[in-house]
Amino acid sequence: MENPEPRAQYLNIVLRQIDKTALRIPRFQRHFVWGESDVVDLLGSIRKGYPIGSILTWRIGSNDSYFSGYREDAFPPANEDLNTFEVILDGAQRLSSLYGCLRNPTSDPAYDMYFGLEAQEFFHSSAIRVIDSSYVPMSSLFDSRRFLQVQSQVAELPNGDILLPRVLDLYTTFQDYQIPIIALSNAKLEDVVEVFRRVNSSGTPLSSVDFVRALTWQSSFDLEETFDSLGEHYQGTPLEGLSEEYLIRCLAIASGLSLDTRDVLQLEKRSTVTGGLKAEISAIQTALDRLVSFLEGIGITNVAEIPYEVQRLILFSIMHLDPSPDLVSLEEWLWRSTFAEEHQSKPESYTSRIVKELRVGPTSTALVVRKPIDRELFLTRQRRAGSAVTIGFDLLLRRSGARSLLSGEPLAPGDGYSRLYSLDELQKDPYQHFSSASILANLIALTSEDASRWRDLRTFLSVEEVFNLIQGEKTDASQIWASQGIVMLSTYSPSASLRTRADRLLGSVISEYGTSDL
Repeated sequence: MENPEPRAQYLNIVLRQIDKTALRIPRFQRHFVWGESDVVDLLGSIRKGYPIGSILTWRIGSNDSYFSGYREDAFPPANEDLNTFEVILDGAQRLSSLYGCLRNPTSDPAYDMYFGLEAQEFFHSSAIRVIDSSYVPMSSLFDSRRFLQVQSQVAELPNGDILLPRVLDLYTTFQDYQIPIIALSNAKLEDVVEVFRRVNSSGTPLSSVDFVRALTWQSSFDLEETFDSLGEHYQGTPLEGLSEEYLIRCLAIASGLSLDTRDVLQLEKRSTVTGGLKAEISAIQTALDRLVSFLEGIGITNVAEIPYEVQRLILFSIMHLDPSPDLVSLEEWLWRSTFAEEHQSKPESYTSRIVKELRVGPTSTALVVRKPIDRELFLTRQRRAGSAVTIGFDLLLRRSGARSLLSGEPLAPGDGYSRLYSLDELQKDPYQHFSSASILANLIALTSEDASRWRDLRTFLSVEEVFNLIQGEKTDASQIWASQGIVMLSTYSPSASLRTRADRLLGSVISEYGTSDL
């Protein structure tokens, strides 16, 4: 790759390049229009002379079949006669907003922007009660004929002698504004990916697999359309909402590649052979269909309930490589690796190694969980949204058919948690001291109606007294409470009750941790 060519380019030149389609947005950059406030901020930065960040481009030729097409939206359709042009890798939203406001405001309502000469601020048309000559349409600044009309109209205003210099100052500021553009030339795909990952200014830089999704490969095999089709196929199943990053990793696995950057990028070459990657896509769907069946069988309703991306990829690999896996062992591995936090903070190479082990050896070897599960896990860990243990705990209650403790009603996904014992009760326990009442073993799932009643009852009744009350109302009270792993015995202290519950919950999915009769 040649040294990048940084250049400062006048805004009007950048707009002309877009007019000629010498600057293009590849189709993989999903259509996303900034909100009105974002566009106002962008225009305000230019007026004040603030930098708006550099634009990263990749100079390619018309014979380079990297991309499946180019986004139009605010931009004009691509001119197929151009021999060379630049694709925008970073800065697409900024240039789309500028081109939309200054050249093509009808392409999206968000681009209909004005500069108020009285307030000396930018406004969206929807924020202006009456648009008169004191509001300058931003689309007039680079249209000489229209701008002359604007000047004439402003000059005729009662305070035109004050406002006209403001119009000219606005015009000069935008005409003289320069945008830094960094162009990559004669670059290999791997180099472009690495540069993009390092300098992308969006705050969420694309990984190599995200970038590979962007590549055309060939017009007869459009990966974006293929993934959209898979997304539709799995609507209403546990795999609804699968990310494209996950799917492209599945594609790498189905193609016999590792998940390392340079291997994943080989997909671009494989897509150009006869048939593209259609056989691999078919294999992906077969494996994902098996995965849906497995997840439904263990009560998982959404793929996000599998805590680690590594677990999702391992499950796919097994379904792809083994048409008849041991589902019982697979389920235990899922629970065990979740509560052992086996896959926490693992690098990409870790997943590649496990996938390789699955390809060359028995499944059981790759599914060894090396970390032990802390028997005190539910007694010491507090609920933290998004953590693997919390996700596993939620799923565990659903798997056990948990019912709301007071009414016995089935629990819905939106139902929340209450505390079984108060912090005061836990701290008075003579056998074990707890510093928090929010530990997982002390959290009970209740419907909203039951949660309100629980709070009322617990102001004057102990947990045991509440249980006795429910026994008088429900003949199956013991079964209802047992559905959440709770056994009430008069001899139990709070710590004994919580320890028994923790053992019962873990024991329901991991044999060596107590009973499995939930």
